[in-house]
Amino acid sequence: MTTSSPVAPGRKRIPLPLVSRTEALPLSFMQQRLWFLAQWEGLTATYNVHFFVRLTGALDVAALEHALHAVVARHEALRTTFESVEGQPVQRICAPEPSAFPLRVEDLSARGLDTEAREQALRERAEAEARTPFDLARGPLVRTTLVRLAPDEHALLFVTHHIVCDAVSLGWMAAELSALYTAFTKNEPPRVPELPAQYADFAHWQRNAMQGELLEAERAWWTERLAGAPPALELPTDRPRPPRQTFRGAVYRLPMAPALAQGIRELSRKAAVTPYMALLAAFQVLLFRYSGQEDLVVGTPVAGRGRREVERLIGFFANTLALRLDTSGDPTFLALLGRVREVCLGAYAHPDMPFEQLVEALVPARDPSRSPLFQAMFVHVNAPWGALKWPGLTVSEVDFEPGVARFDVTLFLYDDPSGMEARWEYNADLFDEATVARMAAHYARLLEGAVARPECPVSELPLLTAPERERAVVAWNDTGADVPVLHGVQALFEASVRRSPDAVAVRFGDAHLTYAELDRRANRVAHALRKRGVMPDTAVGLCVDRSLELAVGVLGILKSGAAYCPLDPAYPPERLALMLHASRAKVLVTQRHLTAGLPEGAAEPLFLEDDPGTPDTTPEPVGGPDTLAYVIFTSGSTGVPKGVAMPHRPLFNLIQWQVRRSTVPTGRTLQFSALSFDVCFQEMLPTFAAGGELVLVTEDLRRDARALLTRMREQRVERIFLPFVALQHLAEVADAEGLHPEALREINTAGEQLRMTPALRRLLHALDGCVLDNHYGPTETHAATAHVLKGNPDAWPDLPPIGRTITNARVYLLDARLEPVPVGVAGELYIGGAGLARGYLHRPDLTAERFMPDPLSPHPGARMYRTGDFARYLPTGEMEFLGRRDAQVKIRGYRIELPEVEAAVAKLPGVKDVAVVAREDEARGKHLVAYVVTQPEADVEAGALKATLRERLPDYMVPAAFVLLNAFPLTPSGKLDRRALPVPGDDEDAARDFVAPRTPLETEVAGVFAALLKLPRAGAHDHFFERGGHSLLATQVTSRLRERLRVELPVRALFEHPTVEELAAHLATLQPADGATRELPLVPGPRDEALPLSFAQARLWFLTRMDPGGFSYNLPWFTRWTGPLDADALERSLQVLVQRHEALRTTFGEHQGQPVQRIPPVLEVPLRRERVASKAELTRRAEAEVRAPFDLGEGPLLRATLIRVDDGEHALLITLHHIICDGWSLSVMERELTALYLAATGGAPVTLPPLTLQPADFARWQR
Repeated sequence: MTTSSPVAPGRKRIPLPLVSRTEALPLSFMQQRLWFLAQWEGLTATYNVHFFVRLTGALDVAALEHALHAVVARHEALRTTFESVEGQPVQRICAPEPSAFPLRVEDLSARGLDTEAREQALRERAEAEARTPFDLARGPLVRTTLVRLAPDEHALLFVTHHIVCDAVSLGWMAAELSALYTAFTKNEPPRVPELPAQYADFAHWQRNAMQGELLEAERAWWTERLAGAPPALELPTDRPRPPRQTFRGAVYRLPMAPALAQGIRELSRKAAVTPYMALLAAFQVLLFRYSGQEDLVVGTPVAGRGRREVERLIGFFANTLALRLDTSGDPTFLALLGRVREVCLGAYAHPDMPFEQLVEALVPARDPSRSPLFQAMFVHVNAPWGALKWPGLTVSEVDFEPGVARFDVTLFLYDDPSGMEARWEYNADLFDEATVARMAAHYARLLEGAVARPECPVSELPLLTAPERERAVVAWNDTGADVPVLHGVQALFEASVRRSPDAVAVRFGDAHLTYAELDRRANRVAHALRKRGVMPDTAVGLCVDRSLELAVGVLGILKSGAAYCPLDPAYPPERLALMLHASRAKVLVTQRHLTAGLPEGAAEPLFLEDDPGTPDTTPEPVGGPDTLAYVIFTSGSTGVPKGVAMPHRPLFNLIQWQVRRSTVPTGRTLQFSALSFDVCFQEMLPTFAAGGELVLVTEDLRRDARALLTRMREQRVERIFLPFVALQHLAEVADAEGLHPEALREINTAGEQLRMTPALRRLLHALDGCVLDNHYGPTETHAATAHVLKGNPDAWPDLPPIGRTITNARVYLLDARLEPVPVGVAGELYIGGAGLARGYLHRPDLTAERFMPDPLSPHPGARMYRTGDFARYLPTGEMEFLGRRDAQVKIRGYRIELPEVEAAVAKLPGVKDVAVVAREDEARGKHLVAYVVTQPEADVEAGALKATLRERLPDYMVPAAFVLLNAFPLTPSGKLDRRALPVPGDDEDAARDFVAPRTPLETEVAGVFAALLKLPRAGAHDHFFERGGHSLLATQVTSRLRERLRVELPVRALFEHPTVEELAAHLATLQPADGATRELPLVPGPRDEALPLSFAQARLWFLTRMDPGGFSYNLPWFTRWTGPLDADALERSLQVLVQRHEALRTTFGEHQGQPVQRIPPVLEVPLRRERVASKAELTRRAEAEVRAPFDLGEGPLLRATLIRVDDGEHALLITLHHIICDGWSLSVMERELTALYLAATGGAPVTLPPLTLQPADFARWQR
């Protein structure tokens, strides 16, 4: 690809002049971007460029070395280094001395290695060369090594830096090497064309051409197309993204089938697109299917060689285009090709917008964890270098691993007549090779589908291979097992009654019931209910407190053939009335002391304390396994609770799976969950089915972790079922009090995302041999997956997976078309198989919405439940829970998983528990808030937590506010009640108010911020990027502070410490490079020596040298004067001002190659007087005045013109160069000139305070 030159329509091409090499040589825009990245990253090999070729045949080494030197001599770019002058980079071009660019020769053939070992040694040598960084300031930026493998086999390893060479340059270099090598082997003069210009000429031309209207037009076009684009591509990664972008990379290669390559070319021809566009469109579909993002941005390089003079030059001409691609509306692949063609053609017509300037316009505050604008790159390579032919030699590529990835993923497609190969360069800190291999296979599968059916919607193009689909649908759901089914789950309890009637079934404090006693009491309740007309598939309300009656009521209702409907006595009467009405329950089983809190007349009460006068024999079974066992209400989106209607048959599957899986099925089980929580059933019935003992506790004891642990120790509890928040609280208290329930052998947790906190790990260490079983399943299906954690708790992941499908269940992770998603890609959880509820009681509309036909089941008529939760497959087939869609929030365009943030906060010192939520307000928009429960007596500050977290997470994932709590609000079932979390106070907002710098270092940093950001002041809490800073200004901040404080301060430090306060604190930890003190007295100095420039002046001096006729730094101070005016008095007042302020008399020259200030003792600045006929003419005159350049060497750098517009109306036009004046100074001039003029025209005498210091004193002090 080539690009057009930056010429606006209707404008004449700006010629490419040759510039003097004695002047300061600017960098091109592309070079400036890489120079900035080098300051940001330090010495790395991220932007090394390689030309590694194997040369087979008789090689003339001397001719090759001669040819290499000739190439370096021809192209100045290869001899260039880059220095920083006052924070601004400049090019330095070295002389073409062969000794500075040696060809190192290494002989592997002499080591006696066999072929395999020799190839391995070559690979290691190539990788070492590729991974050795360059120092841009010192150079040289070219390394050449010749490795001898055999007498007729060599490898040439040519490495340079991207700042002086791009991919197209390597092609031209190879061609020149071939021509020069040929000539030198034949002792003939080389036949290579003269170069009409060099790279420094191009850089200078580009700087002059790409400005003004042309640059603004390009910027406007690109910003319009990229406005609102997502800042991040959310590809699923194998590991969390580090807070700072890393560049450790690898490459995965996958050749394309010849038939597929031919099909792509044929499809491209028919669709009137290039193969590049077709391949890019398929890449877009892949990214869309992996990320779920319809709107995404992909980078692609463009050659940037539209000018004839630079076609054959070696240098960095390539620009980067950010292509915004859209798959919304699920277009066909053919329609998508049309969209991609339009995007590409538009971008190719605007190829010259400097990428870094585009970044500054759209992403002023960098996210250090990823590259800006895009994280995926697409590169179509038409002709590999291996196709080049040198005389007498066969040229082929050297196989090696560069070890670098500049983006999350880059797809290089090598395409030539012999075939097509995809090379996937990926960040190895984010992705495993197996993941990228799957991605590559899915890309090929998409291409096959697009070629076969281009009229197919992109969402329907095949992604999974047949074996992958079979594995996800069949193999990972192959959990079938025989489960005996009886008339009702109470029959399993009754079997235990027959086996061990005298065993304790349930214990509550000092009271207990044996299996026989519990059976008789439940039988009486069952008969009493039947007398009241209760029938199968009808609901009976059950409202009891935590007591033996809880078990009696549950079993009694089940034995009656009805379904129990738990009602929490803590609920308000209105809520209970709604639930009773929705369930249509006619009878309410309860206790007399709860009557006051129950709705009146809603159902007929049956009090468990009363003797019902009914038999205690087991009633005859009625109904069957497909009648309802319970109705449990969950919250509804309309505010009306919805009842999950669960039959007996799915519960038989649950009970027998639990009994078979448990390590202690007959052990003592704590009954912790609220009756209205479905886990209560899982605590109770599997225990009774196995003949175990259920231990009940009071509500007060349940909420007191210390008392609960004591009771668990006393009762020798062996198994518990706890939601995560309750489990974490229990672990904290156990750790603090040393109350470890030694008998505990099994912990089951469900209902919330499990997070392995330090306290929980310590508890599991103390309970040697105790397992932790993580269950997943909504109320509508109960448990559907499980993952058991055994062994060393320190080895368990922070966020354990939810495991595999349980017995006879089916779990799918599906996309929007109900097709299985690939391993690692987020999909919505659907649950089918044996565990499904019938639906929502008396709500066929809701049932039909969430309980859907199962298209993947082998059984006709099967259903599946849509959970609304998301997860992804791990390569093992286990599932990793990602939360609900509402657990994924977007902050500043970045998608964030709240559990990931919570896991990071939980690891901070002093944190006992944490919950992170997204909130939104007018001041801050959408932001994260972390609610933290601290360790007892821990000295924890919100600011310290935030600062520490910034070192571990990307900035956008760090909560904006931290709220410290004593405890979390909980729901009746023991889960975190997120709706009850308090809204943060105004502390954060107060912190944003202006706070003046408090230390000398803060004052120094604030001054630099204010100067560069053109702010009247900067406070301790001011954030550099939030106040308008960007990466190019960041280099100047660090440059100024480096010079002023004599410390090593990389650009990255400002991104990591972006506020005045934080950067000053960081600077305080650094030692001056030469042991100098940081604070020197600011005192007047002599004027008889060379006076240096301040850093700000030196920068402007440098910039003005690059643009001597420019007016960018002219500072106008134009005022209107109405009324009688004494022009002579005004001129005298102006002259006093000039005499008072040395800056107004200063010019700038050079002394020993360095800029210096020159201050004459007296300088006359005349007040020119003119007259205009109209305000329009005044406007033209003012515009001409502000555009007139200054000569910094000749001066004066102040012009004053008084223009008479009409009688009693004048305009005073004062223009100064910014190098002697700033915005603050103008206010001083206005105040003093007004006072002097008033005094000169008869007003009160004025005495201005003497100036003990002048700008030259400040400049010397600053230096």
